[in-house]
Amino acid sequence: MKRIFIVLTFAAAGAAATLFFQSSFFSKCQKGERINILLLGADHVRGGSHSDVVLWVSYEPKTRFVDVVSVPRDMLIRWDRWIPRKLSEILYLNTKKYGMAEGIVLFKTELENFLGVKFDYYITVTFDAFAHAIDALGKIPVTVDIPMHYDDNWGNLHIHFEPGDYMMSGDDALKYVRFRHSSLGDLGRIQRQQEFVRQLLTLCFDFRILPAMPDFIKIYREDIFTNFTMPDIIALADGFRTFKAANQRYQILPGMSQHIGAKDVWKLDVKATEEIKASIFNSDKELWPRSKIRPFIITRGPDSLNGIQAEVFNATGKSGIAEDLAGKLRSYGCDVVLWGNWGNYKKYTEVIARTGVLSKAVRTAKILGCSRIRTDIDPDRMVDVSIVVGTDFPKEFLNDKK
Repeated sequence: MKRIFIVLTFAAAGAAATLFFQSSFFSKCQKGERINILLLGADHVRGGSHSDVVLWVSYEPKTRFVDVVSVPRDMLIRWDRWIPRKLSEILYLNTKKYGMAEGIVLFKTELENFLGVKFDYYITVTFDAFAHAIDALGKIPVTVDIPMHYDDNWGNLHIHFEPGDYMMSGDDALKYVRFRHSSLGDLGRIQRQQEFVRQLLTLCFDFRILPAMPDFIKIYREDIFTNFTMPDIIALADGFRTFKAANQRYQILPGMSQHIGAKDVWKLDVKATEEIKASIFNSDKELWPRSKIRPFIITRGPDSLNGIQAEVFNATGKSGIAEDLAGKLRSYGCDVVLWGNWGNYKKYTEVIARTGVLSKAVRTAKILGCSRIRTDIDPDRMVDVSIVVGTDFPKEFLNDKK
C-alpha cells in the first residue's frame, strides 16, 4: 500500500510538472516578462453582457508585485456617429451581436487600442460564477462603512446593509460589489470593489483554496470565459500559494464625469493615465522589498521623510488623531501641509500616492507600519501622498521615541 502511494505521488508530481511546462503563463514568469490580464465581472441578460467590473491586472514576476487598475465602466470609448459609447455598452453590443466568446475578444481588442495596453490574458466572470466562487471559499469578511439600501424590482436586485462587519455569502458579496447608489456613485463602487479584491486575494493565499479547487474547476468550465488554459490555471494557483498579499497596489484610471446628450460618461484624463502607465511599467525600479538580499530598512530619524509633502485625514471617528499624526510626521522631516477629517469611517489605514512616484508613498507607509498603498494621481492637491487614518492605525506610533 505504501509503495502504491509513493508511486501515485510521483506520478501526480510528474503530471503537475508536465502541465507547468505547457503553461504560457509559467513560461512568461520564468522569463521575467510582465503579464497583463483583463478581468471582467459581467451580467448576461437579453442576449448580451454588461460589465460591472473592469480591472487591468499587471503582474511583474521579477518583483512579484501586482498592480490592479480599475477602469470605470462609464468611460467614453468612442462615438458611433453622434452617439457616445460607454465601455459597458461596447461589451453589450459586441456580445449581443457575436456571442459571449467572440464578443469578449472584440471588446478586449478595442480596450487595448484605447488604452495602449496589450492584454496577454482575459477572464470574464459572470455573476453566477462570482457568487459560486465565494461560496466555494466559504463566507468572506466584509466591512460596510456606509448604509447601503437599494431596490430594483424589475432587475430583482435588493440591497440592504447597515454599517458594520459581515461574513458574506456569494449572493451578499455580489450585492455589495454592485452597489453604486451613494454620494460617490461609481467611484465609490470601484473603491469597494478594490477593497473586496484585496480581501479576496488575501483569503486565496491560505489553505482554504486547496479543498475548493474542484469547485473552481467546475466554475471555470461552466461560467467563465477566458483564454487561460488549464495548465495556466494550475500555474496561477501555484503562484497564489507563495504570493505576498502586501505586494499589491490599487489605482483608478483618472478622469471626470460629464453629461453628454442623455448619458453620464467618464472622460479619461489622458495625461494622468500616461503617468499611471509609466508608474506601472517601471514598477520594478520602485522601493518595495524584492528579496532578503535587498531588504527595505526602516530608519525613523529626523530626516527619514525629507522631501515628502503630505496631507493627513482622520477616518476613525475619534478627534485629534490627524493633528497629532501631522506633528509626528513633521518630526521625521515630512512637510504636512493639511490635516482634517476624511468624512467617512475607514477600518484600514492607507497611503495614497498622488504623483507617479510611488517610492514616496512606500517610504511613508513603511514608517507608519501601513500595508495598504494605492495610487490616485491628482496634481491639483499639490502633495506627494495623502494619509487616511483608519481604526487599525497603531496609536503607539504617536508615542514612539525616535
